[in-house]
Amino acid sequence: MAGGNRKDVMLLRRRGHGGILAFCVASAIISTSFPTAAASYKIKQGDTLWDIAAKHHTTVAKIAKANHLSEKSVLALGKSITIPGSGAARQPNRRSAPARQMSATVHTNADAVCLRAGGSTSSRKITTMSRGTTLKVVSRNGKWAKVALSNGVCGFVYRSLLSTGPGACTPTRTTTQVASAVPSCESGSVVRTALAYRGARYARGGTSRGGFDCSGFTRHVFAQYGVSLPHSSAAQAGIGASVSRDALQAGDLVFFQTNRRGISHVGIYIGNNSFVHASNHGRGVTVDSLGSSYYAPRYRGARRVK
Repeated sequence: MAGGNRKDVMLLRRRGHGGILAFCVASAIISTSFPTAAASYKIKQGDTLWDIAAKHHTTVAKIAKANHLSEKSVLALGKSITIPGSGAARQPNRRSAPARQMSATVHTNADAVCLRAGGSTSSRKITTMSRGTTLKVVSRNGKWAKVALSNGVCGFVYRSLLSTGPGACTPTRTTTQVASAVPSCESGSVVRTALAYRGARYARGGTSRGGFDCSGFTRHVFAQYGVSLPHSSAAQAGIGASVSRDALQAGDLVFFQTNRRGISHVGIYIGNNSFVHASNHGRGVTVDSLGSSYYAPRYRGARRVK
């Protein structure tokens, strides 16, 4: 900080509450005059690009560009990504500081507010939120805001249904659902998404529409709901909570031992004792029964992803 700035700060500290407020504004102006260096961030379980962007006060687009990713990329656990800096120095601008707040805290100001997959009333509903649910704004798009829940799940809300500041929501059945991961409270949506890929071809190591292997398929489906799974059936068997056979719910991951190496296959339970999975080169993504002569003796358990 230049000498002149130090004197201004010392002067402000001697001026009570009004001076403190002015000091905060001055500090924001001074700090925005200098570029910040890029940082490195290691991907953790459950991270999404939207969650990371909110934590580091930047945008998904900037992180994606800095790491040569698409905004829908599935994040690899343990991989380090670059968090871009603020860029070139700018001249002080008192009006620019508030506009740089990319993760403003807001809350729902109405009952039964829908969190949607896109900025349209025709977009799929992810869940319904109670009045006073606290959210972080990731970006704004016209009359809609892209927001993140406390667990990192993202969606869109009509902006007129949001008010500034944290909410004080009394826990209810709805808010309990919102606080949990999407696959648990919206298992039907996970199943519909998974079934939409029936007929896709099998590709060893594949994680996209162009071809899936078993864990690449489950990883791809759950990534669309903000859940990052490792690309390994054995590793996925360690995620979430164990579920007994008689307590299976649609959306649970089901595991099998198809060779001598332990867990080697995974699928998504869809109800009625059936599951959808990327089977093999001859069958691709298909539906099978847990009670089939092949899979019944090879079944090794299930996990519910939180």
